[in-house]
Amino acid sequence: MDYNVGHPTSQPIGEDVVFREKEFHVDPEFSTGDATVSNDEAEFFKAKGYLVKRGLIDEPEVFRQVVDCIWDSVPRDIIQRDDPASWLDAPHEQWTDEDAESVGLFASNNWKLRSRGANGIGTESFLVDGVANHPKMRAVVESFIGRPVKSTNRVRGIYCIFPKPPSALPQYGVHADYMAANLSAMVVAAPMPANSGGFTVWPGSHRRLHPFWDTCYGSTIDTSNGDGYARERDAILREVAPVEFSGEAGDVIFWHPRLLHSGGTNHSAKWDRPIVRMIVPCDFQRADRGYFDDLQYGPGPDYQWWIDTRNFHGDEAPTPDNLWNEWAI
Repeated sequence: MDYNVGHPTSQPIGEDVVFREKEFHVDPEFSTGDATVSNDEAEFFKAKGYLVKRGLIDEPEVFRQVVDCIWDSVPRDIIQRDDPASWLDAPHEQWTDEDAESVGLFASNNWKLRSRGANGIGTESFLVDGVANHPKMRAVVESFIGRPVKSTNRVRGIYCIFPKPPSALPQYGVHADYMAANLSAMVVAAPMPANSGGFTVWPGSHRRLHPFWDTCYGSTIDTSNGDGYARERDAILREVAPVEFSGEAGDVIFWHPRLLHSGGTNHSAKWDRPIVRMIVPCDFQRADRGYFDDLQYGPGPDYQWWIDTRNFHGDEAPTPDNLWNEWAI
């Protein structure tokens, strides 16, 4: 197939790719919920591309506000908090362009709750101060990437995955993000049991895809590298089993921004009490950088406006040895 159309991270997956059966993340014995990163945890992160910190943010009131924000933002009661049947009644077909502009797109069973504007969704204090800038979050981030860490002004929003009908097959939207974050995190905002659409990653993919980018952290992949990137991505999908996370409110999944990832499929409609998967995505970056916008791929004023990180001058081209340059681990 022709991979050289558009940004390589968004290219269609090869028709011959067959996903391996997913696995569920099991916490290693050395993992803790402490606001530190041990040597064992650092080595695990380097190899796998992720690390889970259980119960890192113990703020029930913050997560109550996150959940309330979701239901308070639903336009015209298209979906109702206490009526799971409304979640399965094709709500995306009732979503208008105006709805998508004001509260984010609802596509299939996936609602990314976010909006444009200086004070748009993602800038609320309970998200910025209660989650992204929480002292324990910043302590872990500093352990990973060193100081100074840029203070977060905006999270991406609140990402929700609603249940699929019981007959639905598993489905992935595999991609890697192209923004200049040093480190990203998915903060679980409500109970997220197994098979409820948990964040899903392809372990080790960050290492294999690192050489194809123009720089270690920036947005772009040169056309000459695009074919190789997409072919390596497809090879990873054939060879590596995806890992799905489960958890409780306050658990945090830290992950390398080059890691292949996807939302999982929410199969909870098969249960007596279906649930909505709710996560707050955050991105972190060093503060001592000369930032600029990439007007082609973003972040910029017209594209990826919800992301609070920027490309920076002096970002090096990738080599076999510099994946962890400028990290503290």
